[in-house]
Amino acid sequence: MAGLCFHNASMLYLGETATRVLVIEDDASVSTAIDAILIRHQCETVVASRAHAGIHKFRTGRFDVVMIDLFMPGMNGLDTIARIRNESAVSIIAMSGFCLRNSRDADQDYLGMAKRRGATTSLRKPFSPLQLISAIDRSLVLAF
Repeated sequence: MAGLCFHNASMLYLGETATRVLVIEDDASVSTAIDAILIRHQCETVVASRAHAGIHKFRTGRFDVVMIDLFMPGMNGLDTIARIRNESAVSIIAMSGFCLRNSRDADQDYLGMAKRRGATTSLRKPFSPLQLISAIDRSLVLAF
């Protein structure tokens, strides 16, 4: 198992290898921000701007965590999660800024749907660097 990027936001845990994170996100500013945050925490990131490209990178690489935006052109994030989950038990973090009924309860909107499709955990946009690192830690802990 790769080392956790962060744990409890105060202690850095590094294993023998860096945590590898695949980010499937169509918004370049979001994926660039995620990459910048994770680099500072000794994580290695690979970015795909579309679902099909992300699935291809997933199949040809080794990742500890996959972060998937739920709303992308072409194949949506819910279907992407289902495809990856059918192939692997990898940790999956679903991301979305869209809320149904102005709900802050992830179980009541698309993030809840993503969990039912196989996401390990979720992250509502916009998020802080601490929330991102906590979601990665949470997903790694829940996967083992």
